[in-house]
Amino acid sequence: MKKQELRKLITENITDWLAERSQQEEADSGDMAYTEKAPKIKMEDQIGEMYYVTKPSKKSTMEELVGKGDVFEFATLGLTKEEVHGIYKSEGKAKTVANKLIKERDIQLKETYKKGQDKLKQMEASIDEIKGQIEGKMSEATSNPDMREALTSESNSLMEKLSMLEMQMEKLRMALEAEGMRFEKKSSKKAKKEDEKEDKKDEKEDK
Repeated sequence: MKKQELRKLITENITDWLAERSQQEEADSGDMAYTEKAPKIKMEDQIGEMYYVTKPSKKSTMEELVGKGDVFEFATLGLTKEEVHGIYKSEGKAKTVANKLIKERDIQLKETYKKGQDKLKQMEASIDEIKGQIEGKMSEATSNPDMREALTSESNSLMEKLSMLEMQMEKLRMALEAEGMRFEKKSSKKAKKEDEKEDKKDEKEDK
């Protein structure tokens, strides 16, 4: 192929490529213009705002259990099915459910508190019994020198058991004291609210 013919062929190919590229750019530009000019379609939302109620912890209040948002806000909360008790359309229903959960939780906590108190009494009785056994072993070891070694060994074993039981009892007592203080604090708040309601009622009657 002659140089002149080769040059002509290359020129034609380049010209064709540039023309195709120009057409593609115009098409892209047109698509962008259409996208910019096209009206934005508003998403149809037949669900709207929802209210969720999470499962209560030991210290959570009713206000902390209730939250709200649309379906997209819910997706960003990171809540799991294990954490959520239910989802509701109305705030009133959500608060009613949350209040019921709080009451059920408090009843359960009080039952657990009572069981703890009973357990504490049992541990105290066991400690007194072990102390009595230790005193008996020590007294017997004094009056019976031949059995002193065996009795001392039994006494030491009882001492270890006593020490462990006393530690467990102290932990339980501290936990019960903390729980008792929480109940007293809650009761005082409830009493305060009732007093405020009574005061408002009296003020209305005076007017």
